[in-house]
Amino acid sequence: MPELFQTLATIVAICVAAYFAYQYNLLKNTPGSSGFSQADIEKRIAEKTRELKVEKDQEIEVIKKELTEKQAEKEKLLRAEILEEFKAKNDILVQKQMLEMQAKIKEEENEMRQRILETQVNLDKREASLLEKQEKLVKEREELEQVKLQLRDIKDKLKSKQEELAQKESELQAELDRKLEEVAKLSKKEAREKIIQQTTEEMGEELLSLQQKILDNARERANEEARNIVAMAIQRCSSEVANELTVTTVKLSSEDEKGKIIGKGGRNIQWLEKTLGVEFIIDETPEVVTISGFSSIRRHIAKRSLEKLLEDGRIHPSSIEEMYEKAKSEIAQEIAQAGKEAVEELGIVDFPAKLIRILGRLKFRTSYGQNMLKHSVEMARLAGALARQLNEYFPSSSNPIDVDICVKGALLHDIGKALDEEVEPKSDHVTLGEKICDMFNLDWRIKKCISSHHSTGGDVHSYLHKERGFCIEAAIVDACDNISGGRPGARKESMEAYFQRMEALENIANSVDGVSKTWIMRGARELWVFFDTSKISAAKMHSITREIAKRVSSEIKFPGEIKVIGLWEGKVIEYAN
Repeated sequence: MPELFQTLATIVAICVAAYFAYQYNLLKNTPGSSGFSQADIEKRIAEKTRELKVEKDQEIEVIKKELTEKQAEKEKLLRAEILEEFKAKNDILVQKQMLEMQAKIKEEENEMRQRILETQVNLDKREASLLEKQEKLVKEREELEQVKLQLRDIKDKLKSKQEELAQKESELQAELDRKLEEVAKLSKKEAREKIIQQTTEEMGEELLSLQQKILDNARERANEEARNIVAMAIQRCSSEVANELTVTTVKLSSEDEKGKIIGKGGRNIQWLEKTLGVEFIIDETPEVVTISGFSSIRRHIAKRSLEKLLEDGRIHPSSIEEMYEKAKSEIAQEIAQAGKEAVEELGIVDFPAKLIRILGRLKFRTSYGQNMLKHSVEMARLAGALARQLNEYFPSSSNPIDVDICVKGALLHDIGKALDEEVEPKSDHVTLGEKICDMFNLDWRIKKCISSHHSTGGDVHSYLHKERGFCIEAAIVDACDNISGGRPGARKESMEAYFQRMEALENIANSVDGVSKTWIMRGARELWVFFDTSKISAAKMHSITREIAKRVSSEIKFPGEIKVIGLWEGKVIEYAN
């Protein structure tokens, strides 16, 4: 299209130029014919040029319009031809694909029919085989029913014969008893009572002596075995005495430092007590400040803070808070490190980090002067050694003692004491320990070790679980607690508590009818009970002594073991002539 327009414009320009040249020559060759000047001629030429240009532009527009219409018709025809050609080609491709798909479907249909035929043949074979087996099973079942009927008949016959024999035996026994009663002139009941009475009178003391001898032998053998096992476990454990003082004091370099601690008008000591949550006791004791507080951790934080303040030399509210935060951070790190070292020493790898931090708090907790973390670690080592030794002495393939549970239960038996000073409302450490077990979803045997380690003198029922039965690991942990806490030097007991325990022992024994007097012997480790011979017989003395021992176990809390010895006080006078 653009080339066509350019050609037309060129032709028109040539025609106009030729026309102007012709007119110019015509005017030039006709001198004076028109009388126009050169300017008039040029003006007319310009006007004529504009007229011709307008006419030619109109002609060009008409030609453009015709060409545009022709081009549009050609494009429309061309598009129609292309669409018809594309449609024809597309119909051919679709038909070709449909033919191919039909061929594939027919081929797959033939294959499927062949498979169905083969499957049908196999099913027919299997059905025939199953029918044969079913027929055999029916026959065997009928034979078994016949055998059952025969056995039932035999059983009925044997039962009837057994009943006949039992009836005959009872008749013969009745006849024998009747004849014996006629001969002895005593009924069977009277003869039994007479024999028992006579045997009791003649052999009572011998039976008591034999019973005591058997009990002594059994107790001696049990004590010997237990002593060997415990001695072996303690020898392997070989832990130092975990005893420390509960009083927290700070050593001063001079008496002038007491004035710095108190401050002007008591400002410093008031801020210290408010910030640290403890009480500072400053008395006449030279170069010593005593820290008093219910929480042992707060006492240690206060001690560390005061030592830092004295080392720094500046004691005022801002420095007190700064040193308090540093001391608290250091104690927290010590707690985490102490718990980590304890579990690493015992080879425990599956305790959560939060439980390890709670365990580390026992480093700053004491009971009767005994450090609780050292006590727990010592118990864990002792429990593991005892469990391994018991597995060697008494092997059991079906239910061996779980050494890992013994170690974990002993380590966590006093875990409640790590929080009993902080929680509100106050609760005993056993209940808190059970809650900690539930919090961390620990094994039920570990929880049983915690709940029963303060059992009433080794009461077997305290080691029983309602659903799971007896927990031997809890019994081992309880025994280790008594060993660790009851050995000489392990704990410190106040004089008042010692006298209260002796008084309670005497009251229990003296409350029994027939007891004439009681003696406390061997540092309250033995209770001698003297019985009145006019009220208590030798046979009855054994049962009463056992009852007193049970009451002591259930009513008094004490470390270790108390031996209750029953003594028969009286005189026996015989004459010989």
